[in-house]
Amino acid sequence: MTLQTARAVGWSLGWSRAVLPGGTVVLLIESVTSAMCSDRNITSLFSSLSRQTLACTTMVDQTEIRATRRSVLVSAAVNLVEAVGLAVASWISGSFALRAQTADNFAELAVGLFLCIGVLSSDRPSDETHPLGYGRERFFWSLFAALGIFIGGAGLALEGAIRSALHPSSITSYGVAYLVLSVTIVLDAIALMVALPPLRRQAITHGVSLRVHLLRNSDPALTTVAVSGGCALIGGFVAAIGLAASELIGSPTPDTLASGLIGLLLLVTSVFLLSTNRELLIGRGVPAATLTEMRRIVAEQDGVVKVPDLFAVFVGPSSVIVNGDVTFAASLSLHGVENAITQAAIALRKRWPAIEYVYLTPVPRARVRRVRRASTKPR
Repeated sequence: MTLQTARAVGWSLGWSRAVLPGGTVVLLIESVTSAMCSDRNITSLFSSLSRQTLACTTMVDQTEIRATRRSVLVSAAVNLVEAVGLAVASWISGSFALRAQTADNFAELAVGLFLCIGVLSSDRPSDETHPLGYGRERFFWSLFAALGIFIGGAGLALEGAIRSALHPSSITSYGVAYLVLSVTIVLDAIALMVALPPLRRQAITHGVSLRVHLLRNSDPALTTVAVSGGCALIGGFVAAIGLAASELIGSPTPDTLASGLIGLLLLVTSVFLLSTNRELLIGRGVPAATLTEMRRIVAEQDGVVKVPDLFAVFVGPSSVIVNGDVTFAASLSLHGVENAITQAAIALRKRWPAIEYVYLTPVPRARVRRVRRASTKPR
């Protein structure tokens, strides 16, 4: 049967994955036929195509999953210890900078709780009600984590700084404050050292810098732990400097300024995390350069004439779905089309292991899809 006959019936081929016990992953070639098809031979042929399987290397990187869980749990444990210590030290010393750090750590406790829920719930396998899995659960709960930093961290820190400026009070027990701050800085550094290695490995895999990867990363749990951990570490140094300056000049003003700077730092951090999670929740696509490379790989397959439409969207942490239309040579047989789609899916996954689903539809010409460029303004 030629491609022209197949087009008359109306069908598409796609790839999806099935995870078997032990983590083995199988890619399934799925076919969809028109309900109006009356040719028994064609129907039989499509039926035989519908459940073909190809063995594939596992796409679930258990190491990265364990690394994410470890980072979240270590961060939560560190924040619990720090929150108690800073609360006691701020109460004894009267330092508003320490109170800002305390607010940050209590907010981080809520962040850790939300991230734990997100990590655990997003790892559930796909089912009939959620055929693409539960990956976006992590986006949802990470959004709550960012809100926790915004309200519980930045809000309380800035409120404390304003109150301290309006009603300044003396600071006492500097020794206790320095001791607790030193311990929290060390603990924050340890938590950050746990969170950064998985991100560095991912950045190296993608061939980008750590900074660029943090901006593009599709795992909000790791990003939140790393960014908020870095924020806490910087905040600890800012609080220590403000405390030392207050002791040196005998005025609470530097401590108040340090509290305000910590609040602003938390505000910037929370806005960045909120923006990142919002983009992932509404369906962020891959970068334009990556999409161009994907289109090139599909176009290089035997029998492919043109790739009029292709898009790729994140459906979970390090999980991408690719969908598009492909124009094949009119003389290409159904087996040739099947083979081209198979090879395209293998080539795409070899280049980007995060791709879990590939759906390519043979079309005679480009179909209209309403897409408005980011720079285009509505009239």
